[in-house]
Amino acid sequence: MPTEQTPTDDAHNPEASAPPTRVLTADTAPRASTSAVPPRRPQTPSSGRRLTTERWARLLWAPVLLVLAGLGMSFVVTANHSHALSPIDEWVYVDYLYKLPHQGILQQGEIIGHEALDAMACDGVKPYGPMGPSCRGDYSDLSKFPFAARTSADPYTPVYFAITRVIGDAIHTVTGAHELTSWRLTGSIWLALTMILMYWLMRLWRVPKTVALVLGLAFIGSPYAWWTFTYVSTDAPTMALGTALLIAATLYIRGRSSGWWVVGLSAFALSIKVTNILAVCLVALYLGIVWLDEFIAKRRRGIEPPARRGWFNPLTLALTSIVAAGIVEVAWLVFRHLVSVGESANQAISVPLTAKELLLQTTTFLPGTITSNVNISGSTEFAYAIPTFAVIPLSWLCIAGVVGAFWALKKTNPARHMIIAVTISAVFFAPMLAIVITLATGAYFPLPPRYGSPMLAAFLMLAGMQIRNRWATAIIGVYAVALYVVVLAAAPVLAP
Repeated sequence: MPTEQTPTDDAHNPEASAPPTRVLTADTAPRASTSAVPPRRPQTPSSGRRLTTERWARLLWAPVLLVLAGLGMSFVVTANHSHALSPIDEWVYVDYLYKLPHQGILQQGEIIGHEALDAMACDGVKPYGPMGPSCRGDYSDLSKFPFAARTSADPYTPVYFAITRVIGDAIHTVTGAHELTSWRLTGSIWLALTMILMYWLMRLWRVPKTVALVLGLAFIGSPYAWWTFTYVSTDAPTMALGTALLIAATLYIRGRSSGWWVVGLSAFALSIKVTNILAVCLVALYLGIVWLDEFIAKRRRGIEPPARRGWFNPLTLALTSIVAAGIVEVAWLVFRHLVSVGESANQAISVPLTAKELLLQTTTFLPGTITSNVNISGSTEFAYAIPTFAVIPLSWLCIAGVVGAFWALKKTNPARHMIIAVTISAVFFAPMLAIVITLATGAYFPLPPRYGSPMLAAFLMLAGMQIRNRWATAIIGVYAVALYVVVLAAAPVLAP
């Protein structure tokens, strides 16, 4: 499939400092005779407003469609959910939300509160049903509940839960919807923000508008989006934060923004969820590759790196961002240890970390993040029973995007730094995270593919860079629309 190079951070491309060639611009090009050109109609205030509106419409039609499609999916699916909890830890997240106004945080070893115990005993977990004692019965024997009713949400700071509680309570007050439904609806806001940021990122890297639109729509129809943005989930902000970090780093490299945005977003991302360190590391890797390229260009050819805002260079910014993120996480871990009241919940999912496990982890994020689903225990079926053949093309898009971009990479490609960084992260960040978790906790568990969500926008962006013909765009667009329609039409059957 023909591709074309994507103009990006070529301010630091060694070829950019070669002796300039004469380029015809509006000021230097020979002026055409105006004798055959009709006189320009004077612009009236009303026509000026109309032109401005048309310009904004041309700029925003695609992201507006993505936001509306995201809100539609989230609203329809959430409205069809029963009160049965998501198996992706929604029980302990709801407990956190109930306790937040009067307690602030959850302590390590803490027991689940009465409201959440009611939710488990009465409504249970999709697709297993109620667990524990009878609904609103005698809860004195906590061993009947999963994990002996001990929370596993204590590793999280209250930041995500405070945002969810404030926005969810506002939705509850305005609409009168059930508290749980209102908290779940906050996922629609995170999805809308994710779509805006992903579109912005793709346009920064010159992905065509229609390509960005169809890739965004395909993402909205994915199993990852279904689980993440229609239940209470700490994964809801992760893709938006990862995308925002990539935008901030891109703008910094091009001299259009301060590096402090990267530092601040790195710290904030870790205050939400520790797996966001993957986005920080991806950005740091990108910055490090840019710095190395500029360093080599200066040493070998005497080419000075471009001036950028602030005192950072790409390497110091990469290191500062990692340090800022690390400080936030270490500070929280120390505080969590100081207020601990017992041992963490034993989820009985740890396995030995072997060389085979590390090798298997290299294939976890790239094909699996966008299609991540929940296996039903003791079965080969999924809790979200959308047919596998309907979503497997989503994996093909990610694999083809990253692998294709790397295989087609040329030394003169101005997007080479980003392509190399994303390819390395797609393959090696899962085993890296597995090692870090093992060293930090003394235990290892197979990483869920959804942990790769902070990098998912980068996978799709590389796919967008490769799509340069209308047939490919049309095929992906037809698939994305069909998948979206299936998700909405099947919601009354698959969502409860």
